[in-house]
Amino acid sequence: MDLEMVKAMQRAYVHEPHAKGDSALFVVKGAGNKSFCAGGDIVSLKDRYDVAAEFFYTEYQLNYHILTMPNPQVSLWDGYVMGGGVGVSVHGRYRVASERAVFAMPETAIGLFPDVGASWFLPRLKMKGLGLYLGLTGARLKGADVAHTGLATHYVPSARFCELEERLCHIDDPAKVEACLEEFAVKDLPPFTLEPHRETIEKSFALEEKTTVEGIYESLSADGGEFAKGAINTLNRMAPTSLRVSLEMQKRGVKMTDPADVFRMDYIGSLRTHVNSDFHEGVRALLVDKTKDPKWKPAKLSDVTADYVEAYFKPLGNQARQWHPTLPY
Repeated sequence: MDLEMVKAMQRAYVHEPHAKGDSALFVVKGAGNKSFCAGGDIVSLKDRYDVAAEFFYTEYQLNYHILTMPNPQVSLWDGYVMGGGVGVSVHGRYRVASERAVFAMPETAIGLFPDVGASWFLPRLKMKGLGLYLGLTGARLKGADVAHTGLATHYVPSARFCELEERLCHIDDPAKVEACLEEFAVKDLPPFTLEPHRETIEKSFALEEKTTVEGIYESLSADGGEFAKGAINTLNRMAPTSLRVSLEMQKRGVKMTDPADVFRMDYIGSLRTHVNSDFHEGVRALLVDKTKDPKWKPAKLSDVTADYVEAYFKPLGNQARQWHPTLPY
């Protein structure tokens, strides 16, 4: 998803005549048969601060509009749903996952943080600690697990998606959408694969004011189970700065009452991230050269100070504008 695509979506949602009536229903699906949307075109943003600034500004406006608009949106998750793809779908009223759905916010692996309003919806998931676990580790949820967590509102077999889409496109009253989805939805979900690890997640990743990244490591080490060991190994690969910033964002986001404040926080953090080396190094190592050996700076968690983290919440001196929900870039 690049800047032009985001602008095109914004026109469809905000500026075109049909988007202004409460009777409009938005049905969103991915092109092709592999993904809903695997995320933003991060590579194209790596070396262009001006493009990145406009991209994030416009993307977050689109996300906020979808979250606050009166119109229902149905997102059909039939494949990868990651990063920017999450932003244009999770904030809508209905999210339908199939057994092929793969949901993830993998930003800490490339020196970023879960953005697109993630600090609004992740800490509000019904399972304690799950939002922080997903945000820090970038863990992937698959199939029915996406519905078990509440990220998806309905679970429908992939084979019925075409039929469901056809029905939705012929609905003449948005009030009938939910009944239609309930008709297609599977009621008895397959088991939640994270259930055996619930205690570890709830204990180690509980989002509290006192929570620290070091404390998460200590809790996982004390647990000693294979799942905990796997989580430690995953955290070790992430950018130390991203871990601290992502935790702090969720701490702040869970206390915010206006989602606009979360997107405003995301925008400041995104621009700050863009001028620091971790983002460029993460994109190089994972997406360009694909060596998978990023050299983070700072390289150690202990070197990421509180002042360094706090800078991610303060506008850059050369930041041209503050993010606004509706004012154009």
